[in-house]
Amino acid sequence: MNQQRSSRTSNNDKGWTAFTHHLARDSKLWLWILFLLFISRLILILQNRHNFDPDTPFSDYFQAFFTGFQFDLPVATLFVLPSFLLACLNLLFRTSKAANVLRSISTYLFTILWVIITVVTLGYFKQYHNQFDVHLLGVVYDDFGAIVKTVWHSYPVVKGTLAMIAACIILIWIARRWIRAPYPLNPPPAPRRMISRLGVALLLLVLLALGLRGNTGSRPMQEKDAARTADTVLNHCIINPFSSLKYAIHSHRKLMAADGLDTYLNKENILAAFQEYAQNKEIKTVDDVFLRTAKGHRGKKPRHIFLIVMESYDGWTMLPQHADWHIADQLKSLGEEGIYVQRFLPGSRSTMTSLATMISGLADAGVITNERSRPGDPPFATAIAHQMEKLGFETHFYYAGYSSWQRIEDFVREQGFKNVHMATNMDKESDPELNEWGVSDERLFSYIHDTFKKDKPTFNMIMSSSNHPPYSLDLKKAGCPITSVPAAYKKEFDYASTDLNKLGHHWYSDKWVGDFVRRLSSEVPGCLFAITGDHWSRKFPGPRPTMFERAIVPLVLYGPDVLPKDIDASNLTGSHYDLGATFIEMCADPGYKYYSIGRNILTTQPNDTAMSRLWFLGKDFVTPANTKGDTESLTGKKISPPSHLKKLIRHYNLTHGISWWRLRKGNKLPAPSQSP
Repeated sequence: MNQQRSSRTSNNDKGWTAFTHHLARDSKLWLWILFLLFISRLILILQNRHNFDPDTPFSDYFQAFFTGFQFDLPVATLFVLPSFLLACLNLLFRTSKAANVLRSISTYLFTILWVIITVVTLGYFKQYHNQFDVHLLGVVYDDFGAIVKTVWHSYPVVKGTLAMIAACIILIWIARRWIRAPYPLNPPPAPRRMISRLGVALLLLVLLALGLRGNTGSRPMQEKDAARTADTVLNHCIINPFSSLKYAIHSHRKLMAADGLDTYLNKENILAAFQEYAQNKEIKTVDDVFLRTAKGHRGKKPRHIFLIVMESYDGWTMLPQHADWHIADQLKSLGEEGIYVQRFLPGSRSTMTSLATMISGLADAGVITNERSRPGDPPFATAIAHQMEKLGFETHFYYAGYSSWQRIEDFVREQGFKNVHMATNMDKESDPELNEWGVSDERLFSYIHDTFKKDKPTFNMIMSSSNHPPYSLDLKKAGCPITSVPAAYKKEFDYASTDLNKLGHHWYSDKWVGDFVRRLSSEVPGCLFAITGDHWSRKFPGPRPTMFERAIVPLVLYGPDVLPKDIDASNLTGSHYDLGATFIEMCADPGYKYYSIGRNILTTQPNDTAMSRLWFLGKDFVTPANTKGDTESLTGKKISPPSHLKKLIRHYNLTHGISWWRLRKGNKLPAPSQSP
């Protein structure tokens, strides 16, 4: 009977019967969208179940799904809204045909987008341990061609695309049958009294508002509402992919817009904040707030400095508890003979954003630093190459990749590097180890060794590329010993975010950087080598690394001729933000003026805490820089936040806020009237 009544509703009908017919179908589309979003969350949680805290109670999982449902409501409501509005008009006008068309478009569009965005989310989460975030937009500035080639070589693109097409066809078929199937009950009769019609209208408005807001509270659901459980990884699974993409785009646009400063210094008197950072000394330009005075270096000054940034060189590989892997033995050996800073943070979470902090000397404030630099503009006062040249060093930048990546060649030249060497200077047509990201580490370091001129002081910055997808090196030919999983890891290695081939590429990079440092150090006196990683690789031989293991990259300082002998490395803490100050302090005379956001790593003070875009790291704690909780000890135990966390957050906001201003607004101070 219901099917007959439904089939009699033609495109020319109007009134209550037509309205309830469309309302029934819209409600089914709404339920279909909620169902798919539930499925994507379920798959994401199942995929990452081994990364959750084993002690997570069932109530937290229930809370995760309920909170996720609240985030899903606005997505489902927005997709159904066009056909629902036409259904409302159907009470007065003949809009049935348009409502049917819009509903079909919404069904097809959402289902196809859901398949695509769910697959991408699963891959993104597996790599970055989070759903879409502001860093996703970095792909816009990356070497898109190299990314496409890497994806093509690393994943079954053709099979995956065919599977996605098949999934779309099947799901659309199911959705059409579900939406067109009648409800088991007859539609309610048309309300005849005005009060009844107003009541129905009010009920629909309330339901619409609830759907668009996601809750009945004083404000709509917001991204921060996802932090509902005690497990950080589970919290990352709560928001649906559509909402996470919206938040990522919003965060990126906010940071890039004129009001992006509010992210760090919300509605403050900006000039007063600058003076606070400068400790109330007289400032005439923005750069003045970064002015420092060198204390001088005890010992021989280095003649040649090599800042070697190793692609995805993880700090956990250097820790004693992971010694069985033997994939960082060369760097460990250099650290034992030199200075190994175990508590050391990368500037940011990706290669370019971390490199940019070291090259520009400014914090990663989320505004794509390399894109804010322009030809003809002077280097930032904090730029390391610009400052090392003033100290008498000839500056060189070596990159194993190509200049098309992130406009890297233009950027480093604009920031003071006079001599730039790219893969095009190093590769050979017959090199079997050449790939879309550049030359191998062996070729990179061989080129530097063969072309290095020791007749004048040099500052050299080196960026490698081998420890990176597509992980295509012939490791067997290179003699890699990583052929099996150590006994202590076999139980959980199936749930690891890496494999033997990827860990073998880490060993390969370690082998060649160690060979280069020892070879050149033995041939050229007065060398200082600073070896670090660009960021955490997001690879770990188990399901759940600690915060400390996820946060750190190594820093090894090696230079028998120039390093002080009485340094207790166990007391040292630092980050990429501190490298510029450390090098300048080792080279400059006492009283020399320079610019930096960081401090000399080789000097220690009580409560020394390293800071980066992502983390705070102290002698006995690590905590994310963007929260006020979730603190762990260096062994992974949950502890209370440090007593000086509020002070750390204030320093973080000042450093990143002023860096944002310098990158976006230039060197001119804000006007005194620029206040709340």
